[in-house]
Amino acid sequence: MASLAPASGPGANIRLFAQPRAGRAKLRVGVFADRARQPRWLIEALAKVAASEFAELAYVAIEGEGAASRAGEPLPWRAYRTVDRWIFATGGDPCAEADIALLVPAPRRIAPAEATPVDVAFVASGAEDAAPEGLARYGTWRYCFGAGEVIEAPLAGVRELLEAAPVTGSGIRIHRAGEAADRLASVSWSRIVPFSFARSRDNMLAKSADFLARTLRELHAHGAPWLEQATVPARPLGRASFPRGAALAASLARLGARVAQRAAEHKLTIGQWQIAWRFAEKEPWTGSLDGFRRLVPPKDRFWADPFPIEANGRHYIFFEELPFAADKAHISVVEVDRSGRVSEPVPVLVRDYHLSYPFLVEDGGALYMVPETAEARTIEAYRCVEFPHRWRLEKVLVRDVRCADATFHREADRWWMFTSMGRDSGELNDELAIFHAERFLGDWKPHRRNPVKSDVRGARPAGRLFRAGDALYRPGQVCTPIYGSAIALNRVTRLDEREYEEEEARRIVPSASDAVIGLHTINRAGALSVTDLFLRRPRFGA
Repeated sequence: MASLAPASGPGANIRLFAQPRAGRAKLRVGVFADRARQPRWLIEALAKVAASEFAELAYVAIEGEGAASRAGEPLPWRAYRTVDRWIFATGGDPCAEADIALLVPAPRRIAPAEATPVDVAFVASGAEDAAPEGLARYGTWRYCFGAGEVIEAPLAGVRELLEAAPVTGSGIRIHRAGEAADRLASVSWSRIVPFSFARSRDNMLAKSADFLARTLRELHAHGAPWLEQATVPARPLGRASFPRGAALAASLARLGARVAQRAAEHKLTIGQWQIAWRFAEKEPWTGSLDGFRRLVPPKDRFWADPFPIEANGRHYIFFEELPFAADKAHISVVEVDRSGRVSEPVPVLVRDYHLSYPFLVEDGGALYMVPETAEARTIEAYRCVEFPHRWRLEKVLVRDVRCADATFHREADRWWMFTSMGRDSGELNDELAIFHAERFLGDWKPHRRNPVKSDVRGARPAGRLFRAGDALYRPGQVCTPIYGSAIALNRVTRLDEREYEEEEARRIVPSASDAVIGLHTINRAGALSVTDLFLRRPRFGA
């Protein structure tokens, strides 16, 4: 089947913070639905539009009042979904239904035949023929999903899960009268959790609920030319259906085997991050750990996110230490030397909330640490007052955000912060946001193109940016099929206050000979290279 193909350049990125044009009227959006009851995630998507400064819901045109029909879902699939959600889901069902008519007051609830011209006609899944051709100046918009760019939301992610695909796509499909091909906006890539449909789709739909408002905001800010310049051609619209009979039975059997494997792994092994380090004049980052020494933690914890520093001719590694019983991590430090000696880990920063990814920044003669504090919805800078053991909170750089792995880079007389940003109900691995400031402890502003990347295959930061030759590279985590599977080295091709572009140059994949199944951080300080590795250790025995 055709697939929602990744596109290079800015058209592949989702954008949020572009400012509306001053004095320009809001975009008028007409909503067309085949029934009044619609999935909660779709209601949330439309509510974001209704509450925005750049668009409004002109009316909601409803064909019928009935609830969704489940007739298209085979009984075995419905049974699996019920059990899967009970075991693996961590929140409410985004497909639980609400009344779409309540988004607008009674006078704006109409029948499709009463529809008047609008700027955008948005069509809910199942109502693809409800919007008259040519009614909307900027076309008819729909959500589309996954393989074949289908518009049937109940099928989103189904085939990808059954076929053990690593990712699925979502975006906004735009059809304009008289044009041979549709366009795609807000293209995004989400992880397929190999053992759970609920986990896979909940994250994708939570994220996708933002796409309609983001796309409308860009259109409002840039006008009609944006539809050609920042969207990509869509492939022919695919049609999909649930597998049935023997094909469905075989797919569910394979899925059951994956669930059983997951359960066995959980019972018999411990998933653990460890740290690897070595001194080398150059570091090719091949994925092989030959020549690296390992810091292996006890079985009751893991060590990850290493950041090295050289101070007074001595070398230290700061890292996340997570005792499993504590269910939250703190920051610890060890000292290493070229002979292979390693000091005992010492905790240096402990808070009431989870800490990880201790990014180190030197500025104005002072040393700062910016650990991940997503649980506190902040990005916090700590100043070193006695190296390496004492740190105090100097400033909260950004408040009321859920961000992970803030990564700082100085370029063109400006500080840049790269961070993975997520919704409260979604994962933190999919979308890259940038903030910038004139001073490290100054006022941080969001990039006008945020989020500048929406792709689980390399958005989340994986260590500090570095130069090789004339190129600037940003390491990103490949978080599929598991979190921290590999590292994508992304070549930064444009970085300024108006635009950001990058392209994947290559991947650092764990070497099969090392029995390692994941890498997700790389860093260097002087000649000291550090990385972390994920493996499974037997739960019982030594």
